[in-house]
Amino acid sequence: MSSKRYITIIIAIALLLLFSTVIFAEGDTKEVALVITYSDGTTHTEIVTVPADATTADVLASADVPVGMEDFGFGPAICNINADGCPTDNCFCDAEHFWAFYHLVGDAWESAMVGVGDYTPGDRSVEGFAWSGFDDNFNPTVQPPVKTFEEIEDELTPPPAEIPEPATLLLVGSGIAGLAAYARRRKNS
Repeated sequence: MSSKRYITIIIAIALLLLFSTVIFAEGDTKEVALVITYSDGTTHTEIVTVPADATTADVLASADVPVGMEDFGFGPAICNINADGCPTDNCFCDAEHFWAFYHLVGDAWESAMVGVGDYTPGDRSVEGFAWSGFDDNFNPTVQPPVKTFEEIEDELTPPPAEIPEPATLLLVGSGIAGLAAYARRRKNS
């Protein structure tokens, strides 16, 4: 067998291993979007990549914003997000407000029926949080703005870099060539 054939076989095996690793690795993680509305009405959005079996508590813990959670034996309670809310050593300091937890279903928020430690969001799902009061039936009164995963993805993706037109490249190139010719003439004289 020729050396070219050996090299071709080795490259093919390497590419096969690389692609199979990428394909199998994709099933090990998921992306979950967060929409968080703070007490002052400002909103934070981000997409977090976590293991496929991660709960919403895991998603929050992996987010770019600091989250204070305390486990009182019935699962983690959210005390504060980005220092908004109550301190972790006094998680229920405000008897009139709490961190409301939602799931985006279609184009509307649905109040979570379980805590952040008991819910496992799906890939490309959207989880919402709002510092909220509650009504007479203890339902939250504040919701974050509705944003789909795709809207958040578009919001967070930077616009593509502008590619100069060929005429601009030609002009810049001829300018550089002109400067080089001028420098060469000056050096020779």
